[in-house]
Amino acid sequence: MVGSPGAVGDCAGRLAGGSAHGPRQPGEPFPLEAAWGWEDDEDVDPEDPRIDAVFNKGSVVLGSEDGQSFWLLLTTGHRRGEVWMVADVGAIPAPGDQTWGFEEWVRRWHTGNDWWD
Repeated sequence: MVGSPGAVGDCAGRLAGGSAHGPRQPGEPFPLEAAWGWEDDEDVDPEDPRIDAVFNKGSVVLGSEDGQSFWLLLTTGHRRGEVWMVADVGAIPAPGDQTWGFEEWVRRWHTGNDWWD
């Protein structure tokens, strides 16, 4: 996983089965088709079940950027094969409108060039 050893532990603990967000369900449909910033969404409370679904359904964890932001590879849904950044404030395709697939994400992570710009 990406990130420092502490961040990896935090990521594993936060996104592992039994965590605050529930068990991982990579075979279930990923719930979003577009970015969603729930922090700024006045109709969302912190216990909204859609937030847990974004963290757990239809993806596998690639790593953690800072202990609260996670790289996910989408495994199901309309956005299957894309890499998204999911954090405590929302979820977005990476790096934006021109989303990366797994190969592009790995290439940029490995070389460090143009990383998350």
